[in-house]
Amino acid sequence: MGGIVFAAAMSHAPHITGYANHAGKEVKDRVYAGMTEIGDQLRQARPDVLVVVSSDHFHNLFVDRMPAFCVGVAQSYSGPIEKWINVDSFSIPGAEAFSRALVEQAYEIGFDPAFAENVILEHGVVVPLQFLAPEYDIPLVPILQNCMVPPLPTLSRCYGFGQFIRRAAQASDLRVAVVGTGGLSHSPGAPEAGDIDREFDLEFLAALASERPVQVVDWGSEKIDAAGFGAWEIRQWVTALGAANGAQAQTVYYESVAEWETGCGGVVFETSTS
Repeated sequence: MGGIVFAAAMSHAPHITGYANHAGKEVKDRVYAGMTEIGDQLRQARPDVLVVVSSDHFHNLFVDRMPAFCVGVAQSYSGPIEKWINVDSFSIPGAEAFSRALVEQAYEIGFDPAFAENVILEHGVVVPLQFLAPEYDIPLVPILQNCMVPPLPTLSRCYGFGQFIRRAAQASDLRVAVVGTGGLSHSPGAPEAGDIDREFDLEFLAALASERPVQVVDWGSEKIDAAGFGAWEIRQWVTALGAANGAQAQTVYYESVAEWETGCGGVVFETSTS
């Protein structure tokens, strides 16, 4: 019987690899060490499938087609589309059978994700992969969530979708890892870019580490908006929280990196009882 063997969430700022040395060496080293630690823990869990839940930054989806959720169902994926992020071109196998089963099972229980056979990988998936699966040897299921153009899926809907992924994993014979990517506070391209809401970030991380992590599902849009529109991407963290069945998280790292215009953090959720 399969199930969720690993669940985590981490920032995916393109500057992490694209402008790595713009940050101070000590800050960069701490972020890289934290991301590497999450990758080490993932590989120790020996997953058969890696589900990466990210936003899409207008490379695959735009306002003319913006589903709340879109599941990649390809045999393989390639990237990155952004050449400036300093990652060499690569391909990675897709977990096609599991991804198609996800879509079919979602329709049966009331979720209606879109699906795509052609998903070009961009920084939201590519940057985390450098630390999660640097050999590109774990079959991938990319799931794109709308964190770009309102109306956005609610936090409760994202949490429920994560719980659905968990049930689908349990119904399979596969060891499944789920990683949500994005955030934390940032406002890319805006006049306030580089203004990081450290207080928001630390409050969010503390909530995930508390005895009741699901409290974040009740956070209102005004609270999130105040941390910058890039904070909308905490939805991916909430989806991973759902996949971990609402379990507590351990904060592996956090740095507010003005040079990368992002509050960069990463957590690992307890999965022993998932």
